[in-house]
Order: sequence, then C-alpha cells, then structure tokens
Amino acid sequence: MDFEKTTIRVGILTISDSRTPSTSDINSFDSSGHNLIKLINDSNVIKSAKVVQYDCVTDDFDKIQAKMSEWCSERKVDVLLSTGGTGFSSRDVTPEATLGLVQKLTPGISQAIMNESLKLTPMAMLSRAVSGIYEKTLIINLPGSAKASKECLSVVAHTIPHAVSLIKDEKEISKQFHKQLDFTANNKSRVPECVTKIACRPRESQFPKMSMKSALNILKEHAVLQYTENNKIKYPAVLIFSTGDELISIKDSYGDCIRDTNSVMIKQILEQDHYKGQVFNFGIVRDNWDDLCKHFEDAFNNADIIITSGGVSMGEKDLIKHVLKEHFKSKIHFGRVNMKPGMPTTFVTLFFKDTKKYIFCLPGNPVSAGVCTHLFVLPYLRSVSGKKIIIHSLKAKLTHPINGLDIRPEYRRALLKYENGELYVSCLTNHQQSSRLLSFVGSNCLLHLPPSSEEANIESSTIMDVTLIKSIENTYIAPILNETNLSIEIIKKQGISDNIKKEELLLFSCINDVLHLMTENIFEAKTKNIPTDSAMGYVLYSPVYSSENLPPFPASIKDGYAIKYINEDCWSPNSNIFNVVQVSVAGTAPDCQKEIKEGECARISTGAPLPPGANCVVQVEDTAVVSKSSDGKVELAISILKEPKLFENVRSIGSDISVGQHLLDQKTVLGPFEIALLRSVGCENVQVYKCPSIHIIPCNDNSAYAISHKLKNMLEVADFKGNLFSQLLCKNITNFSELFKNVFDYDDVIIICGSFFEFCDVVESHIHIRNDTRKISLGFGRMNHNEKNVVFLHIGICDSDYIYNCVHLFILPFLRFTTGRKKIISSIKTKCNMTLHNLPLDKFEKAELDYENGDFNVTCFTMNRQSCLVNIPSSADKMNNKLKEEKKTELDAIVTENSDSYFIYY
Repeated sequence: MDFEKTTIRVGILTISDSRTPSTSDINSFDSSGHNLIKLINDSNVIKSAKVVQYDCVTDDFDKIQAKMSEWCSERKVDVLLSTGGTGFSSRDVTPEATLGLVQKLTPGISQAIMNESLKLTPMAMLSRAVSGIYEKTLIINLPGSAKASKECLSVVAHTIPHAVSLIKDEKEISKQFHKQLDFTANNKSRVPECVTKIACRPRESQFPKMSMKSALNILKEHAVLQYTENNKIKYPAVLIFSTGDELISIKDSYGDCIRDTNSVMIKQILEQDHYKGQVFNFGIVRDNWDDLCKHFEDAFNNADIIITSGGVSMGEKDLIKHVLKEHFKSKIHFGRVNMKPGMPTTFVTLFFKDTKKYIFCLPGNPVSAGVCTHLFVLPYLRSVSGKKIIIHSLKAKLTHPINGLDIRPEYRRALLKYENGELYVSCLTNHQQSSRLLSFVGSNCLLHLPPSSEEANIESSTIMDVTLIKSIENTYIAPILNETNLSIEIIKKQGISDNIKKEELLLFSCINDVLHLMTENIFEAKTKNIPTDSAMGYVLYSPVYSSENLPPFPASIKDGYAIKYINEDCWSPNSNIFNVVQVSVAGTAPDCQKEIKEGECARISTGAPLPPGANCVVQVEDTAVVSKSSDGKVELAISILKEPKLFENVRSIGSDISVGQHLLDQKTVLGPFEIALLRSVGCENVQVYKCPSIHIIPCNDNSAYAISHKLKNMLEVADFKGNLFSQLLCKNITNFSELFKNVFDYDDVIIICGSFFEFCDVVESHIHIRNDTRKISLGFGRMNHNEKNVVFLHIGICDSDYIYNCVHLFILPFLRFTTGRKKIISSIKTKCNMTLHNLPLDKFEKAELDYENGDFNVTCFTMNRQSCLVNIPSSADKMNNKLKEEKKTELDAIVTENSDSYFIYY
C-alpha cells in the first residue's frame, strides 16, 4: 500500500450552543471548525488527510453521541476531531459523551496535548478533553477556540497517520512510518554550543557576503526542470512558514501586537505570478529548536521547496541556519548576500529520504522578505516552471538625482512609468527601511543602486536597471484610441413595434468614445466587504487609515545591546564596559522589563521592545564579551568597541505607521504588499468593488456555442475576479425567459454570442458598433424581463478574430471598469522589423510582445504568446516613409493580458 496515496478521512464536529449554524456559511458562525478544515485541507497539517465530514451540534449529550456514532459506525471517517465543550461549564459534556462511546482510551494523546498546552498558558489545566478509539475511528477532543484547537492539533498531527494505520491494521504503512522514525533518530544532532550558550555565539557572521550575481548563478545551477510520466513539467510543491515568538495570527491578534504578514504575503506573491504548483502556508513556527526541527521535517514530507521568513540573522533566537546545518546536515550555499535590504538571505539544499529539498530562508523584516521573494524565489520558480523570462529586468531614465548611496548595492522601491514611448523611474519616498511596508505602496519596481564605492551620487536622467514587481504604470494614449477615422458605426436600435425594427445612425466614433458610452451609461458599481486575506486583485472602494501604531513600542532594528547613552562628551574608552542585566527578545512583554541605568545594558534581538531607560542599540558586531557566567551560558559584561549614537538602531513608536495615518487610496488595486500592510495594523475586512457575475449565452446555432467556450477561456486567463458561467445553447425566447427567471441576478452581465433578433422584445434599446475592415462587431445595453434589469454585451459574428478584437478592445476594458480600476485599456509604442509587403493595412493584427535593449518589439503572424493587438495604419505612404528612415517600423499596439507581466492589470 502506498503511504503517499492513502487518504485519511477526517470529520470535524463543532459542539457549541452559541455556534449552531443559522446560515450555510460555515465561516460566519464557526471560526474554529472552519480553521481546522483549512489546516487539514489547505495547510496539510495532517499528512494525506482530507476533511470529508463536517457538522455543528449543540452541547447536548445525546446529539453529540448520535453524531459521533453515525460517523464512526458507518465508517465515514478515520479520525473524528471534536472542538468545544471540554471546559467546566454545566453544559460542557463533550468528554462524557466521548467516554460513553470509546472502546479504548488513548491517554498518551490527551497527555501530550496537555503537556504542550501548559507551556503556552496555565489555563490549559482547565481542559477536560479526552481521546479514544470507537470502532475503527480515532476520536480526539479539542478546545473550542480557533487558536487553542490549532495549537492542540499541531501537537499530535504528525502521529495521527501512524495511529490510523495501526487502528486499521495497515502493516505496510506502519513499517514506512517506523523507517521515518529511524531516519529522524539517525539524523538527530546535538544542539550546538552557540545556541545553548549565548556567551559563546560568534560576534560576526560565519558566512561571507556573496555578490548578487554569484547568488543567482548558484540558484540557476539548482533550477532543474522535472517532468511527469506524461512528459509534462512537474511543478514543485512549495511550503511557507514564518518564525518568531512575537508573531500573532491576524485572527488571534489584539492591539499593540506584531502580526504575521510575511507567510501570507509570500504565498500571494507566488499566486500573483501565476505559479502553477501547490503552495501551502504553515503559518507561524516558534523560535524553539525542537519546534523548528519538527516543522521542518513535516515540511520536507509535504513539499519540495520550503520558504521561511525570520530567524536568519545574528540574534540568540535566530536558529534557522543552525537547525538546518546541525540537525539536517544540509549544505548552505550562501548565508549572506551583499545587498540592501535582505543581507541575511540564505539558500540551502539537503537530501531527505533520498529526495532533494530546496530551502529559501528569508529575513523576517517584511520589506526584506518581499524584495528577496522577487529577486531570488520567483526567478527560481519561473526557471523550474520552464518560463522564457526569469527576471523582468528593464532600463529606465531616472527622473531625479540620488545622493548618499549605501556601502551595499541597494534595491529601492520605486515607480516605473511608461510615457510616450519612454520608461522613467523615480523613488517614491526616502523612507526605505526594511520594516516599512508603506515603501511598497505605489511602487511597481526595484531600482538597482550601485554601492557607494562605485558611485558617489547618481545624476538625473541616468539610465538605470530596474526589476519589475508589478505592471508598469502607463500614461501613453495611442492615437488609434481617439481617431474617429475608424468609421465605427454606432447605431441605436429600438425594440420591434408593429413588426418594424427602428435603427438610428448616431455618429462615427473612436474606441475611447465607445468605452465611455459603455462605462458611463449602462453600469452602476456595487461594493461588498470581504476578508482582507481574500482581497488580492480586488479594488478598494474607499481610503484606509490606520487604527494602530507600528511598532506599538520602541523596538530594536538590530541584534545587539540596548544601552543608556548619555552624550559624546562623556564617552571614553574607559567607559565602554556594560553589565548585562536583562534580555529582550521578540515576544518579550514591554511592561515586564526593568529600567536600564547608566553602565547597564540589555541583550536585545531584532524587533524586540527597548527596555525603559535605554536610548540606543549597539549591534552585536561592535561588541566583545568581557565576562561570562561560570557555566559559560550567558554574558555578564560586554565592551562596546565603537561609540554609539543617540537613538541609533531604534524604531520609535509609530515610526513605521502612526494612528490615523493614511495607508491606501480609493481605487487602489490590492496586491500582496497592500494586503500585508492592512494585516500589519489588524485590518481584517475591507470594502471593495464587487465583481459582477458573467453569463455567456450562445444563441441559435452550434458555431455560437463553440465560440462561447473560446470566449470563456479568454476571460478566465484575464484574472477577472467575478464568477464566470457558460450556459447551454439558447434556441428560443422560452429558453431565454427561463434563464432570466432562474439564473440571472440584478448585478449580472450577460454576454450573448450569435443571432440576437428573436430576443429584441426584451431589449428596450441598445447600441451596436461595427467595422468589418477592423473586424469589430459588438452590441451593448440593458435588457428587462420579469422586472429584472441586467447589462448585456452582444457579439453577433462568431469569428475568432472578431471575438479576440472585441474582447480586448471593449469587453475586458468594460469589465475592468466594473471592478473599479482606473486604467482600463493600455497602449504602447512598439518596433516591428517586418517589411511593408508582409503587413496588411488598416487592421488590428495579433502579435507577440517582447522587451529587448530598451525597446518593446512585436512579432506579427504568430500563434505563440499572443500578447498585443498591433494597429497597422491605412496609409501606405506613411508606412513607406518610416521604413526608409529606420530599420524597424514604429507601430502602436493595444496590450492584451498575456504580456509577460509588463502591462498586466493587477
């Protein structure tokens, strides 16, 4: 029996008087049950498990037993996890109901949960949860809160597959599990002295600073394409987790806390880049040797690539590199990169059960994590996915001078604009600290700055290298969008009256005028509130302001020592000895610290609260141990080798974000960094533009039915966030009436393919545009039927070129407008090296768009990666003149959705 392919069936039973469902939305009434389902189905916390049963019952003994008995007796589940009803209340009867059923007790499971829970809170002793076996099902009681149930499940999750195999007498799977235990035992190592004895830790990193070029070359060597048995690319599974004792999930957060932003942000960056492999978010792992060993092992069992955030610097709680090197005997290819931000970035490989694993260890500061995901992780994943473009690198003209370069090469967040055929780049803010997520807001690229050793300053108009992280801001408007000589007929059609169809020719117009008619006259925007974590790709309806300070306390920027610095006049080599009187690590409660006095210091970690009385932090590299305890574990006194500065390496309260500060504008498209920013201040829900549902209806003939499927595929590729439905062939008004009655809603948009004349009686009036030379034919308006009024778009000619042109010139821009986007159509100047006799005049031609040597080039007549519509003008003389003057012809193009991320509408 194959251990990997065996599915463990799990049932989640929520037991609570207050959470009995009143709606069909589980998340609206049962956060604990919903969280357990996500942990098992999405995060794969129990290997090879899937939730197949879910229910919610009241705290009633008989109802609890009845549901448990039903699931177990009928073999519906292998594991039954109950949540709730384990406390001291008179209605808490879950343990009694469980004990009344089970045939064997499993006290070790309950004891393990109790032991680990007591380490987190003394309130755990108030739990009466039990566990046992009934029939062939393992039953485990978990607490009722989402946080506690997650923590308790994580304690025993790794043993559940083996427990199930023993209960079901699956000997082969049990044998595989014991092999895994042997592997773990044989690879377990002693915790290194630099971890157990803080006084022995190195003051300088053991890893040399590697150049960015060398680091990327190492990644390139390890980016090997793998294939399935069917000769298709095999996309590696990716698992992500954040480390830090100070981190709190957004659901469990409260004021004045540090929330985990990085694990969700990194996952969403991968999703935004359309990575096709599985991506799991393991959430938060504590800065504990055993916890890290366990979670890494779970990660290696479930994924090919692991991405961590935090724990890679020089602090006493930075254990990631030690765990990977000492416990898993891994190879660290680089442990520092000569860059800012993100210097501690680490890349590791190891063999786990004869399979090679790849680990990216990123810094914990959110900006550093985001920058390094774009510079290291995405290029690697694109390479192993077989993509042509690995890094979106461009050249742009700097709009302002830059003074005061850093000693390291720097990657500043900046804005890249496309204006009249040229790319321009500018830094949005001087506040580029690695803790300031606001530096990402409004930016779309990373500006590469050389070290100060190479350049003193950079002058305005210098051509700079940039790496694209979002689509280019495009202000260019091609003349074709406003030219009326397209001869687009706009016809106002009215319903049939006395068998007479009325048509009125209004005017000849341009593409922008048509889009104005579509967006201003037939659609009214709607809004909805959604969870912040689910808002990627949506557009904000209203501005967002911060309700909290970040950081909520004075915090250290570096690992080192917090001291009370008087002034430079009092500093001397004889006064540089400080007694270490306390420790402040990430997660230390600020109100539990004592005041630092003159001559005293506190050992402090990055992100940890500054003790009262301290006013600066000296980095660990600028110190030396003077004396240590008799066992050598802790430092008693240190010397400071370099004179500090007042408030050096300290983030003051609200220095990143202050209460009431404006965070995001209306109509901001929410991407990974915007969502991370909202998460950092505890914003759980946001008001966004509601995306309408799209219904595609083929009418009258099979050719319309075939083209409707092609249309659906084109819209699915375009990152449209609304629901997309393809209806069956509609042949008469009766079918159409049924759709109106049972399917359509008031906010829906209907796209009709094929002949439309039979349905004109449900259309009050609409506008039709047509240009057969350019292959454009589209109708739009509103239709009423049975008191419902919906927007419709009509493509009358079922030809692939007509469909493609209408989708990218009108339908997609219209849908972008409905979702709140500011820019709905994008045009650029391109270069084409084809000769005149190969170019058909006066038409739109599908083409492939590429960027090379500062130019956007197009290749016409290609079926590969069609990414723009090139406008080929009608004037042959104009084309001839351009070909005589230049080797390439300059042509305007309308960008479509497959443009290698340069102009995609995120």
